[in-house]
Amino acid sequence: MEVTSIRAGSWATLDVSSVFHWLQGQRCSDQIGVSSLPPVEFEGAEVKTFAHGQSNPTYLIRHVGLKNALVLRRQPPGQLLPSAHDIGREYKIMNALRYTRVPVPIMYAFCEDDSVIGSKFFIMEYVEGRVLSDPDLPGISVKERSAIYREMIRVLTELHAVDLHALGLDSISRYRENYLSRQVSRWGRQYEASKTTELPRVESLSKWLEANASLGDNNQSCLVHGDYRLDNLIFHPWEPRVLAVIDWELATIGNPIADLATSLLCYRIPAEASGVVPGFSSPVRGDLRGHGIPSEDELVAQYEELAMVDARTVWPVFLAFCAFRNASILQGVYRRALNGNAASENALDTQNLVKLFADLGMRIADEASLSEAQLTLNKVEAFMAEEVYPMEASFFAHASSDQRWEVWPPMEELKEKAKGSGLWNLWIPKEIGGQFTNSEYAPMAAVMGRSVIGPEVFNCSAPDTGNMELLLRFGTEEQKRLWLDPLLDGTIRSCFGMTEPEVASSDATNLESTITIAGAQLKIDGRKWWTSGAMDPRCRLCLFLGVSDPAAERHRRHSIVLIPMDAEGVKVERPLSVYGFDDAPHGHAEMVFRNVHIPLKDSFLLGQGKGFEAAQRRLGPGRIHHCMRLIGMAERALELQVKRAEGRKVFGKELAKHGMMLNSIADARVKIEQVRLLCLEASRKLDNSGGANDSKTARKWIAMIKLAAPRMACEVIDGAIQAHGGMGVCQDTVLPRLWVQARSLRIADGPDEVHAETTAKLEIRSSKL
Repeated sequence: MEVTSIRAGSWATLDVSSVFHWLQGQRCSDQIGVSSLPPVEFEGAEVKTFAHGQSNPTYLIRHVGLKNALVLRRQPPGQLLPSAHDIGREYKIMNALRYTRVPVPIMYAFCEDDSVIGSKFFIMEYVEGRVLSDPDLPGISVKERSAIYREMIRVLTELHAVDLHALGLDSISRYRENYLSRQVSRWGRQYEASKTTELPRVESLSKWLEANASLGDNNQSCLVHGDYRLDNLIFHPWEPRVLAVIDWELATIGNPIADLATSLLCYRIPAEASGVVPGFSSPVRGDLRGHGIPSEDELVAQYEELAMVDARTVWPVFLAFCAFRNASILQGVYRRALNGNAASENALDTQNLVKLFADLGMRIADEASLSEAQLTLNKVEAFMAEEVYPMEASFFAHASSDQRWEVWPPMEELKEKAKGSGLWNLWIPKEIGGQFTNSEYAPMAAVMGRSVIGPEVFNCSAPDTGNMELLLRFGTEEQKRLWLDPLLDGTIRSCFGMTEPEVASSDATNLESTITIAGAQLKIDGRKWWTSGAMDPRCRLCLFLGVSDPAAERHRRHSIVLIPMDAEGVKVERPLSVYGFDDAPHGHAEMVFRNVHIPLKDSFLLGQGKGFEAAQRRLGPGRIHHCMRLIGMAERALELQVKRAEGRKVFGKELAKHGMMLNSIADARVKIEQVRLLCLEASRKLDNSGGANDSKTARKWIAMIKLAAPRMACEVIDGAIQAHGGMGVCQDTVLPRLWVQARSLRIADGPDEVHAETTAKLEIRSSKL
């Protein structure tokens, strides 16, 4: 623990002779070794002040006659704010906790007589250990950093589990209800009492908290520390183990989520304030996992599991409160500095920090006012920037190597990170148990589509999403257990066997592969190609569309059956390339199904003859996903084009100053926004129809976006390629891959001509008087 010498003549000077003289009259005198010291030796003590903290002044006292070093903690001298710096309550709480699983220093004596050193104080054990004031944990191994943060949360759950009544701590607060409202009111009064000028953002934050504090006003009778942070813990000198929790000045009875929010506020602290209130530095904040530090979400989840509580529903309001409390505390520090009784030499610099914390609190408040969909979208955007984009070069290198048909190892790691962040299976429509409507999910799909590896990271990639939707809607309990559960968990992948090389598959009624009932089994024969995902070594299931009743009405002849990829007779013949890209390890396969036998029971999806009925339900949301991903591709391409235009000179000036380039950029932005609005309207129509793609209203809009989105993406990406010249057509940018994906979707998702015909026919039909 860092200590510094006391400035001679300052108000912080400690009259150690008076302290020792008073201690000789206490019961602890023999225990600590002060009883045998003659007064003449009192002056031989070494006294230093702890550099950490600037609330109640705290001193380290050493003397050769003492058995161990002592710590003295006192109230600041001078006029204090009401209820602040209650040394007596702090002593009582720590003294009671020594008999619990919460580690605290041994408390020796409490002095209520102001005449001894000019203020109340207490004496406690000096715990030798590490106070980790920098949340970055420099000089500590990556492995130990994770253990330290998880130990902090573990000890916090021990604190919140103590029996207040058994410890005689019921009296530290007269109240059991309206905890957060009382805290907001208390810190509001503290702020008003120390206010030196009008700060509108503080006022706004205070009003927001007053309006929302009831969210934290539960009837918890739990001991809360009040300032539980990493730097208020003393860790073992070389083990990730807490030896003591200190600084209990703000302890009371209330909602435990307040402590959790305080302990994790370092994840939100503005960089400018991190020198006073500890927060992560920019490099660490940008790569917490790389530094071995668990994410905020992971630590909240750990607390919820250990304490068996739900913290997330009230998380924003407690975070905003912590920011407000810091603003109030710092305002008090500033006021004391003006009065000449602040413990820190830099206290006069804290006024700007008050504004910073008010801004932080209002940002959190603004986030809390956002919809769950918007908050999730923000998280997806951040995850893509922090985790996905930096890994693209590694993926492209793997996809060009001899191991490209093997699973790219970082993908599984990225999936676990996304799952741990709650960004998993976001595609599931709300109508069948998901979090979001199609309209809410659409912008997330656009962000994921900005990277060729993005959708899979969140378990939101084709063809799995469409296949999972069919199983969710129509699967039997056995089908869900066998196939849906591992697909939702991301441990297997799937493919959809539809297109056939021998027939024009744009008219799906042409499909000739057969499904024949043979007693208790089904016999499948046929050839499929462009079976996307079948090359993936994790692919375990094929949803196969084939003729099950040739004599039935045209749209009742076909069925979908579930075929395990390892069934005898299933053969992947070759991968198909798309403009030279084989899309490994996902791939597009040509497959043969020759005399494949599977059990009749639990193999038909929805039922015999209902293949088109099932497939139509698959196409609605899936097309929204595809088209919004295309918008993401176009956005990425346009960003690259703008960057290129600003950084490249030709004929004496930057590309961005040439009229043709300006026109290209403007045209691209207009096209993107037109298609975005078209897709969002289509998703809204689909939501209003209950997800039924075949409804009259939704069907036309789905056809329109399937026609417009790939065309737009091809044009925008092509403009970006043109801006890059030779670089735009080689492997040095992502543009060729984006263009190939967009161009192939003008065929793979049904040819443009079919969508145009559908749109026109529906328009004519709706226009008839």
